[in-house]
Formats: sequence, structure tokens, C-alpha cells
Amino acid sequence: MDRSQSKQLLLIADANPENVNVLKTMLAPDYDIKVATDGEEAIRLASSPDTPGLILLNDMMPAADMYEVCRELKADKTTKDIPIILLGEPTTEDTEAKGFELGAADYLTKPFKRSVVSARIRTHLELKRYRDNLENRVKKRVSELHEEIQERRDVEDTYRALVEHARDGIAIIHDFKVRYANPAFSRMIGFSEKELTGAHLKKFISEEEFIKNTTRYSDRIAGLKFTPHI
Repeated sequence: MDRSQSKQLLLIADANPENVNVLKTMLAPDYDIKVATDGEEAIRLASSPDTPGLILLNDMMPAADMYEVCRELKADKTTKDIPIILLGEPTTEDTEAKGFELGAADYLTKPFKRSVVSARIRTHLELKRYRDNLENRVKKRVSELHEEIQERRDVEDTYRALVEHARDGIAIIHDFKVRYANPAFSRMIGFSEKELTGAHLKKFISEEEFIKNTTRYSDRIAGLKFTPHI
């Protein structure tokens, strides 16, 4: 079912028919409702293709503790992002804290008030919608960045191939050291690429030529005019 064109689906996991009827009466006008009467059924319905937008989980199910059901739902990658609201009797702070530690989004106690239940559900559905939108935007941007990186790598590979196969000698010099030399440059100067890479220019030119070119280079960096050597 396309939930974008219908009501949000809620899963009520509760073995107490009275609780289920109260909650369905409150929520049915605004939501589609599925009911599970035990933990195994709750996990199966939560994992189904028609995924609920939110789960209301009560501690009145046979053969399963609601904390154990909550733990299993949060451990499964297909259900871990579904908000879970725990339902129960008025309880201690430690009991509520245990639910939050397991990943529950909220805790509601009896008697259930329609305004409170509806407000909590709307809040958590809205938070999930914002979170899902953000995650989708991040995934889209990451995908775009991967594509951009691959495009740049393709361009770099193309230029690298052109330089590698160029007939003219090409070298990159930085701080008077050879950072890169293509095969044509290596053949032209008579040294292997391994010998050239990282080597100082003094290894390949005379002291006089090195001083002359160093002076001209320094003048250019300083913005000074110079007279070409003849």
C-alpha cells in the first residue's frame, strides 16, 4: 500500500482487548491500525512490507516482555528506525529509563488521554519524517559527491595518459626538485623516471646554469623585471 496517499499505519501491540479498543477508538479516525496480541506477532508485523510508522507497545503480552520486544525491534535493521511508544501503568522513573535505554521514543501511562496520546504520536511521526528526509538528503549528496570524485578521477586519468604519451618532454619542478617527469623528458635528459623523481636540479645542470636560472626565478617571484640572458 502506498502510505504517501493514505493514512499513516500504526501498530498496537497489546494482548488486552480493552486497551486495544480504547486506543483504536482514539486513533482510528486519523490512522490505519494493525493489532498484535503477542511479541512474535508484533515483530512479524513490524517487519512486513507494509511497515508501520509507529508502534504502541504494551507490557501485557504473553510469552514476551515488552522490553525484550523493544530490544529485538531496535536490533533489526528493518525495524530499528520505527518509533516505539511504550504503554503501561504508572511506574517508577527507573522503569521508564530502561525503555529509553533500549531505544523507545516515549512512555505513556494509563489512563490514556486522547489529546496526550494523539499529540505524542504526531510529534514522533513528524520527528521521524524530518529524520528520514535528512537521511535521504545526506545519502543523495554523498552519492553526488562520489559521482563528482569519479568524474575528476576520469579527467585526471585522461590528462595523465596524454602527458605520459606526449612526444614532448614534460616535467613538474617544485623548490628546484623534480616532482614528476614523463617518459619523453626522461629520454631527453638521459635519466630514468625513478632517478629524476625527487632529485635536485643541480644533478642535471651545471652550477653556473643553476645559479643563473635560480636568480631569474627569484626575480620573477619578487615581481622584478629582468633582462633575458643571451
